[in-house]
Amino acid sequence: MKKRYYILIAILSYLFFTLGNVPAAKVISLVEESTKLPVKLYGVHGSIWNGGAEKAMMRGQPPVDNIQWSINPAMLLLAQLSGEIKASIKNQNIVGNINISATGKLSASDIRARFEAAIIQEFMQLPLGELDGVFNINIESLEIKEEGLPLITAKLKWKNAKLTLLDTVDLGFIDISIDPGESDQLVATISNKQGQLTLDGKTTLNSKSAYNANLRITPNASITENINESIKMLSKQKVAGRHIMKQQNDGSYLIKHKGNLRDLGL
Repeated sequence: MKKRYYILIAILSYLFFTLGNVPAAKVISLVEESTKLPVKLYGVHGSIWNGGAEKAMMRGQPPVDNIQWSINPAMLLLAQLSGEIKASIKNQNIVGNINISATGKLSASDIRARFEAAIIQEFMQLPLGELDGVFNINIESLEIKEEGLPLITAKLKWKNAKLTLLDTVDLGFIDISIDPGESDQLVATISNKQGQLTLDGKTTLNSKSAYNANLRITPNASITENINESIKMLSKQKVAGRHIMKQQNDGSYLIKHKGNLRDLGL
């Protein structure tokens, strides 16, 4: 029994050692030829176990630079490439665990990143005024599907959040949770503390990029008169012939708005 065990260990060790010396560029090329990967790698170097790439491109997403990976060899026995990835997006560092199955299915877990608010605003490309603060992002799980929205469970913390339009609004510390919803939707829940405004709401997004936003904004005692008057003016404006922000009897403002991200250039 022990003899068979030692022989099996020897064979597996030989296979791991042999595969580990195969250039990563050759392996990636073979995978790209046999499957339809959602990501394209450039400047691949190193080995399967420890290698990297100069750049990764995914349709509709910003480029990922300075990629380094460390692969778990045991996962190859399950016909999967799995390991830790380190990279940067617009000089902002990101680290996480990536898995690619034999069929090309891409998933990830425990992705952690820290982004300056200005970089996040650049990604969004929305006329939101000027954002300030720092985003700490933790994507607990991510699964890319061939069709529809990816399955995401994530938490975003926006620290020292500030939004500047005519005046700067201190939003304090904002928490955003993103989870899969019913009927192939993503649901984002937002709340905050220690801000001049209290935020509380939820937004859903479906596979056709249609969103449904419901947000309550409550001015706090620390709010300035200029900001308070600006909010009142916004509540009187109409979008597509209707008010999307309405003042409530308790002094809060309720925002209800439906639309499509495509109309926003996303």
